[in-house]
Amino acid sequence: MINAKLVTCGLCQNYYADPRQIPCSHSFCFDCISGRFNEETLTLICPKCEKVHQYKSIEEFHNRCMRDGFLATMVTQFKRSQSRLSTTPSVLSSRPPSSFSHISTFSSSTPIPRMRTQEIDTNNHDQSSSERSTPSVSNQQSSSSISQPATTRALIAKCQSCNIRGELIVCSHCDNVICVKCADEHQSVINGDVKREWELCKTQFETINEKSIRFDHNEEEVNNKARSLQTFISKHSDKLIQTVENQKNTYIDIIEKHRRTYKQSFPHEQVVDEYESIDKRVGDLFKSADITTDKVSDFLFEIEHLEGRLDNLNKILDSNQSKFPLLTLPEQVDISSLFGTLEFVQLNPQSNTFDPYSIPITNGYNDSQSKSEDDDYVLINSSNHNHNHFKNILSNQIEPISSLSSISHVPKKKLLWQIDYFSVPYYVRTYGNQLFICDKYGSLAIYKLNKSNDIRQKPILVREVKLFKDFPISTTTDDDQTIIDSFVVYKLWIIVFKRKKNELHGTIYLFTHEGKLIPNGKCTHNYPSRELTMDTEKNLLWLLDQKQLCLFYYDLPDIKSNNPEECFHNRHSHVQFSKPFAPIHISVNKNVLAVLDKNRQAVHVYDKKTKQELYEHVNIYGNSTHFCWDMALFSDNSLLIKLDEMSTLKTGPSKHIYLQLDTTKKHNIIGTIEETDAYGMMITTMDEILIGVRINTKGIVKCYI
Repeated sequence: MINAKLVTCGLCQNYYADPRQIPCSHSFCFDCISGRFNEETLTLICPKCEKVHQYKSIEEFHNRCMRDGFLATMVTQFKRSQSRLSTTPSVLSSRPPSSFSHISTFSSSTPIPRMRTQEIDTNNHDQSSSERSTPSVSNQQSSSSISQPATTRALIAKCQSCNIRGELIVCSHCDNVICVKCADEHQSVINGDVKREWELCKTQFETINEKSIRFDHNEEEVNNKARSLQTFISKHSDKLIQTVENQKNTYIDIIEKHRRTYKQSFPHEQVVDEYESIDKRVGDLFKSADITTDKVSDFLFEIEHLEGRLDNLNKILDSNQSKFPLLTLPEQVDISSLFGTLEFVQLNPQSNTFDPYSIPITNGYNDSQSKSEDDDYVLINSSNHNHNHFKNILSNQIEPISSLSSISHVPKKKLLWQIDYFSVPYYVRTYGNQLFICDKYGSLAIYKLNKSNDIRQKPILVREVKLFKDFPISTTTDDDQTIIDSFVVYKLWIIVFKRKKNELHGTIYLFTHEGKLIPNGKCTHNYPSRELTMDTEKNLLWLLDQKQLCLFYYDLPDIKSNNPEECFHNRHSHVQFSKPFAPIHISVNKNVLAVLDKNRQAVHVYDKKTKQELYEHVNIYGNSTHFCWDMALFSDNSLLIKLDEMSTLKTGPSKHIYLQLDTTKKHNIIGTIEETDAYGMMITTMDEILIGVRINTKGIVKCYI
């Protein structure tokens, strides 16, 4: 039989009535444990382990008191066994006292009911010849009836445990027929199995209970963050609506001002009134008999004055055409560029995450993607990037949206010097003791440094050169004009990639450091390589193929060659990206290279030798107000990122913020630069920062440290 202590409540000392289990895994009657619940403090102290359980409401207490089905089943079986013992004569009552005592001990803790003769005949009848010589169970069955159990004769059969014939009992746990001698051993086996199963069940329950509690906590945290995001979206939408309303009012004021000005320029009503007044008075004069010379002279003077005004007004009308307002349709704007893209990420910062504030922007190229000629590339799966997103900078997941105002306490970089440039400084490069500044049409200025790689002193202008003769007069309307897309310098040449505005491919030109085109220094480049970066340490020219989504390089000669264009025939793939990766800029230092993904606003830093990704930094600064457009590497592999002001309704110069990040996993901001209309950007070998800034049609190059 089941031990009575297992089915007895520790509070009321009665059999369990509706047993319930509390979070610490102890069970009590529901009425008993409800009486211990403090409705004022919403707490429950476990009567056994004295652990304090906190609840939010009475309903939560009721819901988290889970019904213990195992105990309820044990109570039912125990009561059924007790009822059977009280109504059915026991087979063991005819046994000797020693045997009865022995079996009583076994039955007190294990539910082993008495066995009827039918059960012995069905389950344990041995067909061997030795058993046939013993009194058969079938004979016992024939001598007893179903309504009158056998109570005067002992039941003899073979024990399934020791295979010895003797008095038998049936184990209700496993339905095995065993003898009295094997009862204790079998009981210990059953107890061990029950204990093992119960410990396993208890462990699983504790795990589930822990996860459930953690889920409740995380649910509240997620709800708070969702409400914070809803508040941000509401405020951001209000700002956008207010911006549109302000722009509408501005246009209406401009139209009204133009209308008033136009009306004042042509005083039609005044001329009509003056003409009608003269006409009426002249008619009255002709009808009057009192016509004097003075009156006629006065009318002649007024008429002459009116004729002069009419002549002037006629000239104005002939020379001025009527103008009416016309508002051009705006460019199609992706709503994600205004609000961002809504994503759902896991709350646990150690789990896989994705950028909730990334701004998807298509790369504008053909969606077809193929492998390059070489096979020595590393495939970067975009899904892995999505899951490993923010692993360095979002240690606190789904934090309240960042703002650039929070970096006001960060020290600003020191301006060391600045020099004037006669055009817009799109490209700023150094090599040896020279500084090269170039615009996008080939106007080159060469400066001399005090000594090699010494940028701390202000350089001196040496010469100004025009690399190309087709320098355009107009730079805004001709889509067929050519522009410089990349400009790099290494020990032998200045390398310029030039293309037409409406085309992706172009031509690579090679110039001397004095700005002269070298013989055979021109070759067609059919790859959409919108970024060229020079690795002066190993004479490697790194390029991005934005159509095939890969990073590759050319191995440049160390000495002058008669056919320099041959070095651009063999390209070597380094890293292959997967959609929706949109590489736009690369940066290289001595050991690593970095690639900026425009879609996810993420900078991926790779080891040049092993091609393995070292870390990833995702732009979370400024959110929808600023867009990460460029970046550069310091010598210690840390980053400088450039954030451009992003607004479809902005007017006037663009504002830019440069953030210097440290090398820790959190990438803390340690320095800032703020500029207006900034273009060229580079970091020197000594970690100075050079930035080209436009001032009207000219520019300035600034050096920061």
